[in-house]
Amino acid sequence: MTDTLSEVALRHGLAAGEFWPAFQPQLNLVSGHVSGFEVLARWDSPQHGRVSPASFIPLAERSGILHDLLLKLMGEACRAAASWPGQFTLAFNLAPSQFLLPTLVSGLLDIVGGSGFPLSRVIIEITESELFHDNASVQQVLNDLKQHGMALSLDDFGTGYSSLTRLNSLPFDELKIDASFVAALSSDMQSLRIVTAVLGLGQSLGLTVVAEGVENTEQAVVLRKLGCDVGQGFLWSPAVPAAQALQLLQQWGGEAPHSTLDVSPFQRLHQLEALYQDSPVGLCFIDCQMRIVSANQLLAHYLGVELDYILRKPASQIFGHEMSPNLMAVLVRVMAGEACETAEYCHQPSGTTFLIAHQRIVDAQQLPLGVSLVLVDITSRVEAEKQLRERETHFRTVLQLGPNVTWRAGPDGLVDYMGEFVDCPPDASYQERHACWLARMNPDDRLRVRETWLKHLPTKQPFLIEFRILWPDGSWRWMRSSAFPALNAQDEVQAWYGIISDVTTEHELVLRVEALEQQLRKLQSSTSC
Repeated sequence: MTDTLSEVALRHGLAAGEFWPAFQPQLNLVSGHVSGFEVLARWDSPQHGRVSPASFIPLAERSGILHDLLLKLMGEACRAAASWPGQFTLAFNLAPSQFLLPTLVSGLLDIVGGSGFPLSRVIIEITESELFHDNASVQQVLNDLKQHGMALSLDDFGTGYSSLTRLNSLPFDELKIDASFVAALSSDMQSLRIVTAVLGLGQSLGLTVVAEGVENTEQAVVLRKLGCDVGQGFLWSPAVPAAQALQLLQQWGGEAPHSTLDVSPFQRLHQLEALYQDSPVGLCFIDCQMRIVSANQLLAHYLGVELDYILRKPASQIFGHEMSPNLMAVLVRVMAGEACETAEYCHQPSGTTFLIAHQRIVDAQQLPLGVSLVLVDITSRVEAEKQLRERETHFRTVLQLGPNVTWRAGPDGLVDYMGEFVDCPPDASYQERHACWLARMNPDDRLRVRETWLKHLPTKQPFLIEFRILWPDGSWRWMRSSAFPALNAQDEVQAWYGIISDVTTEHELVLRVEALEQQLRKLQSSTSC
C-alpha cells in the first residue's frame, strides 16, 4: 500500500463493493468438527491492494461508516451461510462506538432476519476493553441482544481491565482467550498458568471457551488437555471467502455447539476429593519439594496415623525409615524422570506389606509437578504365598524322602511331569527325569507298557501295570505304576496323576511262596509213593 488511506477512498470502496466477509473456522477441539465461523472484514482495493483491517477499521470508525460496513458484511455473510449444512454459529465483532447507537439492536435484527440465518446462531463479540467503561447503555444493549436470542462473546479476555463481578453479572455465553497467551503456551510458564486460570474461570461460569491464535498442533493438544472447548487459528485455516469456507465445512463436518462440559478446577477438586475418599487403595501426591500435598483416609489408616499428621509433612518423615526397601530412594529416581516398576514394600512398624506404584506427574510443558503414589495392602496375599511355599517345600521333601515317584500326563497320555529319581541329577528337568526312566526300563517291558497305556486311555478308568527297572547297583527291580484320571464336569479327562512304587520285595515274596509250594508238592508226592 503506497497511498495514504482516506475517508473518500473508504466510502468509495464501500459503495463499489470492495469489502467482503471472510470466514475463519472455529473447531471443536475434541471432535474436530466446525462449531462456527468468525466473520472478519476484508478490503481488496484496486488502488491500495489488500488493506489490513488494522488500518481501515479505525478509519471507518472515525469516519462514522463502520456501522454501515458491519451491516453490509453481516448481511452478505448470513445470506451466504443460510444454505450451508449444519448448526454452526457466525460470530461478528462490534466496535465500542456501535454499542452507543440507539438503532444497533433493530439494525441487527433487520439484517439477520432478512437473511434467512437463525438469530439463535449469531454471536456478537465485544472486546474486554468495553467493559472498563461502566456504561448502562452498553449493558442494556447486551441484554436486548440476549433477549432476542443472540449469543454474546467476550473477546480478547485477559488483556483489559474487566471486573470479574461485571463479567459474572453480564449475560455472556462465550469467553475468548487472547492469541498472545496461546502463542506463548509452550515457552512461557506464566502464559500457561494464565490460560489455565481463564479456562477455569470460564468453565466455572458455564461459558464456552474459545482459544484464538492456535498455530500448531502442540498448542491444540495442550488446550484440549486443559479442557478448552473450541480452537481458532492458522493451524486449521485463515479467514477465507465464503466458497472456501463451505468447502472446509463439508470437509470437517459441522455440529451444533454443545453445552459446556464442566471441567473447571472447582469441579475437578470435588471429583478428586470423591475419588480419594472412596478409593479402595491408599493414595497420596508428593510435590517437587518432596512434601505430601494430598492423601486419603485409607492411607492414614494403613500407616496407623491421623490424616492431618500426613499432610504437608516431608515424605521422608512419613516413609523415610518406615518402608523397606528404601522407598525414598525410589521416589527421588522417579522424580528425576526414571521409570521404576511397581514393587513390594514392608511397613516396618505394622508389618504390613504394600504393593506401591509410583508415577511422575508433569504439566503441559513436560515439567515435573510431583509423584503420585498408589498403595495396595497385599499382606494377606503375601502371607498366603508364604504358607503355600512352606507347604510346597514340605510336600517336595516328603516326596524326595519317600520310596515312590510321582508323575502326571495330559489327556493324550504324554507325560508332562516326572518326580525325582534316585539316579538323576537334582537339578534335572522333568523331561530329563522321564528320559532316565525310559532308558533304565527293561527293553522287553518298554514297548509292552506303552502299547497297554495308549489302549487304556479311552476307558477313563484307573490304570495299573508292572515293569522292570535297571537299578544303579546293576540289579533288576520290579516297579508298579498306577494312574487315576482327573475328570471335569463333562466327564472329560483333564489329566492323569500317577505314582510308581518299588514292588521288588513283593515279587520276591511271591517267588519264595511259589518255591515253597513246589517243594511241598514234591514232598507230598514222595510220601504217597
